[in-house]
Order: sequence, then C-alpha cells, then structure tokens
Amino acid sequence: MSAGSSGPGGFLAGGYRLERLLGEGASGLVWLARDTRERGLVWAIKELDFRAVPTEERAEALAGFEREAGILMRLRHVSLPRVTDRFSQDGREYLVMERVEGPTLAEILRNRGGPLEEDLVAHWGVQICQVLAYLHGLDPPVVYRDLKPANVMVQVNGPVKLVDFGIARRMRPGRAGDTTAYGTPGYAPPEQYQGRAEPRSDLYALGATLFELLTGRDPQPFGFLFPAARELNPELSEEAEALLGRCLQLDPAARPASAAEVEQVLAALAARPRSWLHRSLARMQHRLRRLGQGGGGGPSRGGK
Repeated sequence: MSAGSSGPGGFLAGGYRLERLLGEGASGLVWLARDTRERGLVWAIKELDFRAVPTEERAEALAGFEREAGILMRLRHVSLPRVTDRFSQDGREYLVMERVEGPTLAEILRNRGGPLEEDLVAHWGVQICQVLAYLHGLDPPVVYRDLKPANVMVQVNGPVKLVDFGIARRMRPGRAGDTTAYGTPGYAPPEQYQGRAEPRSDLYALGATLFELLTGRDPQPFGFLFPAARELNPELSEEAEALLGRCLQLDPAARPASAAEVEQVLAALAARPRSWLHRSLARMQHRLRRLGQGGGGGPSRGGK
C-alpha cells in the first residue's frame, strides 16, 4: 500500500485532513484525520490504494473493501466502530469510522509476557460473545471470520471493539460457501479453509483467542490439535478448560450452538475471581491428576 493522497497534512474529499498514520495492515492503511467542518472532531480513515494491488488481485481486493463498507455502514453495536462515510479519491477508496483508542488484546498479552487472569479474560469474552450474537442474529447472519487478539481493542472507558472487518461476509441461504477461503492460521477452523464459514466458525476462533490469552501460547503451532489448556496453565479452572475444548472441536456441530451459550459460561467465570488459594489448589489437583495418569497428558481432542 502507498501513502495517502498527500500524506500527513493532506486533504481528502468531504473535509478531512490527514494527521498521522495509525497503522498498516494487509487490508490497507488507517489514518488519524481531523474533520475540518467541526472543530475538535477526529476520525479514523481506512484507505485502500488499488493502484498498488497486482492486476490479477485487484478485483478481489475491491470486492473485499466493498463488502466491508457495505456491512459496516449498516451495523449498530457498542462493540463495533461506527462507520459514517465512504468515498473514492485519486484511485483510492476510503472508509471513515469512529476512532477507537486503546491497546489490542494482542498488545496486552505481549506486555504481560504470560497468561492473563481467568476472570478478566472471561469478562472480555462475554463482550465478544455479545457482539458475535448480534452479528450472527442478523438476517442474513454476518460471520466475522477473523477473530483473534490483534483484532479486539480494549478501550480505557468502554466496551471492547472488533476493529477489522476486512473478511467478514453475510451468509446467503442456499449458497454453498465462500468464493475464497480466508482466515488467520491458528485461529480459523478447518471448514473456513474449505470455504464453508458459518457462525460456529467464529466460536472456534473465539476458543483459539481465549486459549492464547489464558495460556500465553500462540495457537498457530498447534495446527488444529490444541493441547489441554491446563497442561500449559495449571491455574485454570476445569470449567474454563472444558469450554475451550468445546469451542475448539473440529466438527462445527460439536461446538456450542451459539455465542449466547458460550457467554453464559464466561459470565459465570467472570463473576468468580480466582484467589491465590484457588489457583494453588488447581495446580495441586493438576499435579495429582498427572501422577494418576502416570505423568501423561497428551494433546486434547482434535475432533469428538
């Protein structure tokens, strides 16, 4: 991707002045922009420069942007950035959205350098489930398809936000699957690589996200065969480990039926902070269990 129309200080159609680059990813640049029509108002503006995309990929890139814009401009949820405008200029496409401030879950985990507290992760998980339930409950449902710690932003005073909808899509009755397989390795379930994303595909990605936050381990090296979470973090509760196991089933039908079902379990975990004593007992129980198994403890289920 190239820089914006004029770079920092440049003006865009509609009265936006670019201030600085906020980030750059596979789906485009994100600029902090000031609204010249209303003093003090700032936006995040996403830019996609199709001139920098190879000709054979240009149609797909444009379709992805059109899809993101079409979905986002119709959505209304506290955990989704509000999108207010879209326009084209000088061969580039722009999407104007609410500026969201705060670290991503990936940044929080990286700064911690180890697993995060179970009740805190469950608290975030409840909010993610609520926005997934909203998306999946639309007609037709919207499948997010790229849930991962890097795409969840934690605001200082406010709910978490899902911040990148580049590969989300609406499900259409009777359609066999996606035209292209999308997803991030380690987080996307097997069916997504086969072009068959469905709402429970997001629940697998949620499971992989929670797994990483609770164990401090990048899920990508595990492929689709995750180890039991308590093998990596013995302080976890059995309930948390059981929920992860259900979400990470290879067969979508074996996963929880809905985001609301996962939310119910997470809400109970969030309401039950685990004291030092509880965590110590969990570690002891884990050791006793391993001794009873002869020190074994292989990977967790890859299917049922």
